[in-house]
Amino acid sequence: MKTFELEKNIWTEIDFEQMGWHDCFIHAFALDSDAYDDFIQSDLLFDIDYIFKWVLDKDSAHYYFWTAPCALIFREVTNLKIQYASGTSFLPELEISDIKRKEKLYENGHKSWHWQIELVGDSFISFDSAGYKQVVKRPPTYMDRQAFTRTERGGINFDESI
Repeated sequence: MKTFELEKNIWTEIDFEQMGWHDCFIHAFALDSDAYDDFIQSDLLFDIDYIFKWVLDKDSAHYYFWTAPCALIFREVTNLKIQYASGTSFLPELEISDIKRKEKLYENGHKSWHWQIELVGDSFISFDSAGYKQVVKRPPTYMDRQAFTRTERGGINFDESI
């Protein structure tokens, strides 16, 4: 097993093109309007396990993952839509298939983004937001699965501190 050098602890929309959330698990999400006086806007917070690197073991043909718990926070969220298809016999875990964005330019010159978080199983979360911050809560761990258990991660946590 090699070590993994984390490039930085905080990632933002500037880093979007080099990031990918495929197969990342969402353990919890919440809306936070405490940062705004008017309560018209909220931040959308996700407690996720982010996969920094997939590693194929050639001997076993099995993948291993460098994964870390992270807080993913989208700022000033508007137009929030959630479609969740649970299936017939159980509630599937919230697993990200992809995150896409389209630039939104308003008449007054303000620039924002329309975000679409595509989830496994015909589900999605879409919204408009100026951008995001993803905070790495601890160094990535090399493991044979893509997500931590709640106990391994230390519970649900939206904390932005490192």
